[in-house]
Amino acid sequence: MCSGIQDIWERFYKSDIARTKKVGTGLGLSIVKHILDLHKSLIHVKSEVGMGSVFIFTLPIAPNMSKKPGKE
Repeated sequence: MCSGIQDIWERFYKSDIARTKKVGTGLGLSIVKHILDLHKSLIHVKSEVGMGSVFIFTLPIAPNMSKKPGKE
């Protein structure tokens, strides 16, 4: 069964076990995607079999929380 790259965001998804000896739950990328969705941020992946993958994303800048109301 050949899965598309979009499947990597699914919970418990694992690539072809015959290609790797690494152990994992298949939750990592799903959690990352969920966090980025909450921040309304996109994530892109570039992947080449046998070469590896590159993940590109941005996060919004957090507001400056060091300033307290009423103090200047």
